[in-house]
Amino acid sequence: MSLYTIGIDYGTDSARAVLVDASDGRILASSTSPYRRWVTGRWCDAMSQQFRQHPSDYIECLESVLREVVAACPEPAAIKAIAVDTTGSTVCFTDACGMPLSLQPAFAEEPDAMFILWKDHTGTAEAEEFTAAGARYTPNYICQSGNHYSAECTWAKVLHVLRTNPEVRVAAGGFIDECDFITNLLTGCRSFADMKWGHCIPAAKQLWNKDWGGYPPESFFEEIDPLMIPMLRAVPHTNYACSEAAGTLCPEWAEKLGLSTSVVVGVGNCDAHSGAVGAGVRPGAAVLNLGTSACYMAVMPLEEMKGHFIEGLFGQAEGTILEGYMGYETGLSAFGDIFAWFKRLTGRELPALAEEASKLELRGGLPLATDFFNGRRAPNPSNIVTASISGLRITSGPAEIYRALVEAAAFGSKACIDQYIDGGIRIDKMIAVGGIAQKSPFVMQMLCDVLGAPIEVSDCKDACAMGAAIHAAVAAGLYPSVLAAEDALCPGACATYTPDKQRHEFYLKRYERYKELAQFVL
Repeated sequence: MSLYTIGIDYGTDSARAVLVDASDGRILASSTSPYRRWVTGRWCDAMSQQFRQHPSDYIECLESVLREVVAACPEPAAIKAIAVDTTGSTVCFTDACGMPLSLQPAFAEEPDAMFILWKDHTGTAEAEEFTAAGARYTPNYICQSGNHYSAECTWAKVLHVLRTNPEVRVAAGGFIDECDFITNLLTGCRSFADMKWGHCIPAAKQLWNKDWGGYPPESFFEEIDPLMIPMLRAVPHTNYACSEAAGTLCPEWAEKLGLSTSVVVGVGNCDAHSGAVGAGVRPGAAVLNLGTSACYMAVMPLEEMKGHFIEGLFGQAEGTILEGYMGYETGLSAFGDIFAWFKRLTGRELPALAEEASKLELRGGLPLATDFFNGRRAPNPSNIVTASISGLRITSGPAEIYRALVEAAAFGSKACIDQYIDGGIRIDKMIAVGGIAQKSPFVMQMLCDVLGAPIEVSDCKDACAMGAAIHAAVAAGLYPSVLAAEDALCPGACATYTPDKQRHEFYLKRYERYKELAQFVL
């Protein structure tokens, strides 16, 4: 009898699930469901960088995508495990049982009681306070964020709401990240004491490090603001690798889906880290996850890098991507979002713009842009910097500007990859995943030419969900390790981009100008 696992990926705009044959990695069925409240723009204010999502969207999409892939399974009884990844840090205040406050009637329309999306930057001032406090301590408790804490990380979001919304502060019994909420929903867990939080978010976004006993001491948080102490005491201080089981499917969800309560539910994970696994990450093989933002993931052996932290690198912690390895995350806070903005602005379709832009002569007088449309994630985070476009003339058209935006995203990517290499992280090859990697040859060739290195495109269209399915297989005991499961289940490349030497040399000169412009606007 065949065995199957299900991976669920919660992205910025929708949730998707894949049904995977656990013997060879074939995706037998997939399903995508958009967040119906989110698409209306409710509870968001782009001008103040506030982005909130209602947990009801997550719950409805969970049922929708799971029902569809289970219905497509030739042998539902052979589904052995389910695992989830989500955007992160996307965090929500909860009651004392770990359920989001916005599921209560009193807070159903309160944005601060909803999930605070990863790209919400309302906690920028609070993030700067954490950065300043870290510099006063030895060890620097912000070292896993390169000594620069970000508004995209958990504690900055938590502190901002605690300070500005007394009603939520009084009602909150704790907080939970999206990946742990979904996992606990599926297992029926209703107690912080019984929750198995994933390791990825605490280590990459919440300052957790086993070498100092978990979270920084209470005195560190109290120095910044004592309001955080009740939250710190409420949430779990132990976390688990994504290869472990969080529990089994609870009776409520088993009945909804027509599955057994023996189905294993894996520990939750962050989407970019899951996508790295779905693409086959390992030492020397970096994964470029190109979505609304860009996350560039790499791993290194612990014996080479443990205790060595790279200044200004967004995320670097033990075991966040692969257990037993140092995991590294960097990237751009806006990637696909940049091109989507320009499409809305001009009303032009991107493939047509790309075709026009590809025919432009390479010359120094072309417009030049920076990529900081949602702040700067790396190197050295800044949530207040904004994007810029220079070199515009009365004759500048949409194709020239679009080309400048793609070039800026490629230059921002080069800055991140250079920071990896300068910091001692080995990159022998790069594997790209995500919709842009699959659908935009113009963007991919530009990125390849700027980096001056080949880029493989994974043949998996849903790498994040595939990563979750791989973790599910390991959690169910079908494989002894994540690397073993990657070897069996990850697809190969469907395309490889190779750099053009002449264009690369041209872009290197442009890159120097980009760095000057970036320094000017920072």
